[in-house]
Amino acid sequence: MFGLDQVQLTLILLLFVIIWLGVRQWRAKRGVAQVHIKLYLFTPIGIQVRAHDLIEAGRFADAVRLISEESEISQPEAEEVARALRADHVLPELPMLEKEDLSVRVRDLVADGRRKEAVFLVRSEEKMRQRAAEAFVDSVAPEPHA
Repeated sequence: MFGLDQVQLTLILLLFVIIWLGVRQWRAKRGVAQVHIKLYLFTPIGIQVRAHDLIEAGRFADAVRLISEESEISQPEAEEVARALRADHVLPELPMLEKEDLSVRVRDLVADGRRKEAVFLVRSEEKMRQRAAEAFVDSVAPEPHA
């Protein structure tokens, strides 16, 4: 056929199969997006609150040290986290499987006297601004009146 012997036809068929498999593999991967996030930007809310308190008190270096030690990250990475907190950003926590409902966690934090941590949690989870997060916390777990 076409002046080709059996070996040449087999090699051409094999080449077409390899090309077909390659195209199929490329199409499967084409829709996959890769996202790169610096792992140290996931900082536990409790550490963020304590570091934020230090930053508000004018103790930026102590905040960096706290973040570095408690989160077990390098000094430059901790400085980046502290700068984000100083700029009034809240960083995400590491995603956890099987979390309780946000309102339950907020109520528990407020009941433990950790309202600021509850506000940070809401800001982190729901990407809310400060006032909106405070309003959410107040609606879910209003502070008891003395």
